[in-house]
Amino acid sequence: MSTPSIGSALPHQDDLASQEHARRERAWDPAARWQAIQETIGWVEAQANVRRNTPAACIEQERRRQFAK
Repeated sequence: MSTPSIGSALPHQDDLASQEHARRERAWDPAARWQAIQETIGWVEAQANVRRNTPAACIEQERRRQFAK
């Protein structure tokens, strides 16, 4: 009695995972998908409370460097 190796089990798992992924993709309505993407982008932008590369931030950073010398 031999046991299957891990390598032989992976193709079945890959097939199952790809089938499940395809099923989930088919379940999305294009309009609902676009709405979810837009909401996610808006949420991410709202989470960014510090804009590090704005001109004002760069000037402030330069000012601090000058006073640190």
